[in-house]
Amino acid sequence: MKKLLLLFVGSLFFISCQEIKKETMTTTAPPEHKNEVVEAIKNRRSIRSYKPEQIDQAQLDTIIDCGINAPSALNKQTWEVRVVQNADLLKRINDSFVEKAKGKELKGSAARSQEPGFSVFHGAPTLIIVGREKNNPTSFVDCGLLAQNILLSAESMNIGTCTIGNMASILNDPDAKEFLKEINMPDTHEVAFGIAIGYKNESPEAKTRDTSKVQYVK
Repeated sequence: MKKLLLLFVGSLFFISCQEIKKETMTTTAPPEHKNEVVEAIKNRRSIRSYKPEQIDQAQLDTIIDCGINAPSALNKQTWEVRVVQNADLLKRINDSFVEKAKGKELKGSAARSQEPGFSVFHGAPTLIIVGREKNNPTSFVDCGLLAQNILLSAESMNIGTCTIGNMASILNDPDAKEFLKEINMPDTHEVAFGIAIGYKNESPEAKTRDTSKVQYVK
């Protein structure tokens, strides 16, 4: 009888321990999961030094596909996107900028335009040229949304990017019509900007953001 009693008490103790263990496992908080979109936004920097090797085609295709999946007003998709990897064409575009920059006071990296080896797209092996529909006032916003998708999807693959505003002044110049023909840019569009893209050769620090420009109205 004593043996049966001990066995019964032991069984109750075992079941009780199992229930406590199960409850502990159930109430344990899951490990914190990083938000990959937020990480890409926070980690992304403008890259101005690139490795010479070309981007993997599958990665580039994914990045461009992410770009054109951006929202646009009334889904008009008012952009035209050209991905330039032709070394000769890139050199001629750069030479054109250097020539036009002579005698001008330019800001940023463009201020070094007359230095040997200067590259307006920072030596990136690929230049994405984004054209906007001239007669559509929302096309600037559409192209901006497309660009941000490109920048962030590239960052998620640890691929560097830098938006090149000077592409507009170079390629929209009347003297640059031949360039536009070479990239098959329709007459209905003009160049909004370029995006240099390639494997990173630097890791710049983040610049301070002015949070005072944000206000909540409740």
